[in-house]
Amino acid sequence: MTQIYKNKSLYFYKVFQAFRNIRIGVFIAFVNLLIQGISFFVQNFIARNLGTSDYGFFGILQTDYSIFCAIADFGMSTLILAFFGMRATQGRLFRSILQLRLLCTGLTACLMVAFACLFRKDHPIFAGELILTFGLLFQHAFFDWYFICGKYWKKLFYSKLLHTLSYSAVMGFTLLYFKAERIELIALAMVLAALPAFFFGVTQALSTSIFKVTHRTMQFCKLMLKAGVPYAIASFAAFAYLPVGLYVADSFASAEFLSAYNFGHKILLLCSGIMVHFISSNLITLHMSKDSDVHVKDVAVFTAFIALCSSPLWLFPQQFLKIFFFAVPWTDPSLLCSANILRILSFSLLFQAARMTLISALLKSKRIWTYAIIVSAAGLTNIIACTCAGLMLENRFIPLFALTGDVVITLVLWIYFVRTKQARW
Repeated sequence: MTQIYKNKSLYFYKVFQAFRNIRIGVFIAFVNLLIQGISFFVQNFIARNLGTSDYGFFGILQTDYSIFCAIADFGMSTLILAFFGMRATQGRLFRSILQLRLLCTGLTACLMVAFACLFRKDHPIFAGELILTFGLLFQHAFFDWYFICGKYWKKLFYSKLLHTLSYSAVMGFTLLYFKAERIELIALAMVLAALPAFFFGVTQALSTSIFKVTHRTMQFCKLMLKAGVPYAIASFAAFAYLPVGLYVADSFASAEFLSAYNFGHKILLLCSGIMVHFISSNLITLHMSKDSDVHVKDVAVFTAFIALCSSPLWLFPQQFLKIFFFAVPWTDPSLLCSANILRILSFSLLFQAARMTLISALLKSKRIWTYAIIVSAAGLTNIIACTCAGLMLENRFIPLFALTGDVVITLVLWIYFVRTKQARW
């Protein structure tokens, strides 16, 4: 009788924990989508003020910044959550982690300045690149790991809400009142908008003990950076997919085509950002079960669901562009070009859906190096294919070849799971 009672208690605890995990996942998704939604709204007026040509260059600037943010993180957010949990917010461990994050951010800021001077000196975004270096140092999301590890959900919400309000106010004044029409002014406004949320995190997490660097701290940094390599590689490799099309268009196509690509790319980024949360949901579901196999039927149903949801992007791309970028002064040629690019790029969502469960299964089984190698190999293939298209083919083929990485990684992952006999109907 006692054993039955214990089994029932354990069952109800697991169910409660599962619902708690799902609730936390939904909350994190909500606060992130809040920022993404406001940011996408602001993109309308950035595009209107800059004009269609310069908006393409602004897309390059934002992609550069995102890459350097990934370098600054170096997989540490995932690693800290996986290894330490709540312990990351306590005692000497917290001090060491905070010192590590500050060190990575400072070194990456220096790297970003060097990159700007070497590769962006004669580019229209050079000044903006230097200004966003300060954005790297004062990221609004710098203390997210602290709030999540410590389960300070209210503080995380206040931080995101504060950033949403400051971002809306600063960008609203910059774009609508001052009508800023230069990339560097808009970049400066983005940096200023992030400061309130950053300093909110400082008041919650920072202390004078941060300046106490010991031999133990240096050893901790070395161990963490070494452990974070596969996570970092997987994170960097993500930029070898659709964003490569932007860089190829910047190098080999006209400014108008680059801008058209950027419009389609922004919508795909928003959709992909929403799909990323399905990985978290998938992981929660997988951890609730001991089954390590991938079920083809479940993947097919999920892919069909994403195909249904994303079908308007390739059926009515012009209408979607007009809705999402309502403030842009469209011309018929630019709208048609952007619509064709969006129609092609939208198929990336189907390939993402077809491999979502496979990625979750790899992460659950902690085969991080396998995942990092597959993602990197497919990303390298995408870079080569997309660059060849830019060199030898017409501009309109660039978005098509930018899907090469999605095709390759999806096929390789399925082949891997079939060969390891983990794919079941």
